[in-house]
Amino acid sequence: MYLLRTKSSTEVVSVFQDLQARIENQYPDWPITCFRCDNGLGEYDNSLFRSILRVRGIAFEPSPPYTQSKNGVSERMIRIIITKARAMLIDSKLDDDFWAEAVSTAVYLHARTPSQSISGATPYEKLTGKKPELGHLRRFGCAAYKFIPKELRKGKFSERSKE
Repeated sequence: MYLLRTKSSTEVVSVFQDLQARIENQYPDWPITCFRCDNGLGEYDNSLFRSILRVRGIAFEPSPPYTQSKNGVSERMIRIIITKARAMLIDSKLDDDFWAEAVSTAVYLHARTPSQSISGATPYEKLTGKKPELGHLRRFGCAAYKFIPKELRKGKFSERSKE
């Protein structure tokens, strides 16, 4: 799931082009064929962005204004992700300042969680064709340590990492 949140139409085009290039390089079998949006106040509904979509053969499908129910699948996914992120923040007792990391982690975990709608496979597995590696996962909010390079240490007996 990618969110394009920018201010000007040229920024929207730039972000979209970067996103499209990244997706097409990583997943050549999954090209972008349709762009759906909530019909916001001009962020995607402008001639520059529409011309980029048209040149690339990508369909533009805005939903009617103020009808989130027409976009039920994505609205439900947003609710699931936000609920997971909120639960992780509450459980870890971290400040709300970490909301972006919590949302990013929730999306990462969701992509690696088996889904009944794709016969028990994970979205990651469906996209890449490989089972996801899970050995690196840790509890959200656990203590983490950053390595201090030898050149930045204050002496032979100083700390090699910081919490």
